Amino acid sequence: MSILPSPDSTDLVGGRPSPNRRGGFSLLEVILALAILTGAIAVLGEALRLGMRNAQLARDRTEAQLLCESKLAEIAAGLTPADTVPPTQFDCPVGDGLTVWLYSIGLADTEEEGLNLVCVTVTQDLPTEKRPVEFSLFRWIPDASMQALAESEAADAATGDTGE
Repeated sequence: MSILPSPDSTDLVGGRPSPNRRGGFSLLEVILALAILTGAIAVLGEALRLGMRNAQLARDRTEAQLLCESKLAEIAAGLTPADTVPPTQFDCPVGDGLTVWLYSIGLADTEEEGLNLVCVTVTQDLPTEKRPVEFSLFRWIPDASMQALAESEAADAATGDTGE
């Protein structure tokens, strides 16, 4: 038998923990926990920022697509002539009113007689370094001159006028 107390017996007084020994976290554990919390908050903040940016980009792309479809429908209905138009601001305010949108119309001949390829492009009026959203749609539209000729021939045929 040894006279020296065992290492475990110094912490116990009558089978209970010593009143001088306190339970709790050490300074190192607290600093480590704060570092982990700070890292988690930084990661969540960045994820939130990216989510907000992507939501705004999706909203702008959807708005550009709707504006493009609207302008192309105007051309197909004959409300807007199917002529080449340089970048032009929309007549009425669109969307949130803060973003300025421009549209341009391009026209190309096709191999099919009486059809033109119309390209409508809608873009934000922002500097290039801000990466403006741009959307384009293409549609075949009957050539206006060919359509007018066909209508006049149909009217002549209905009246019996042969043009001679």
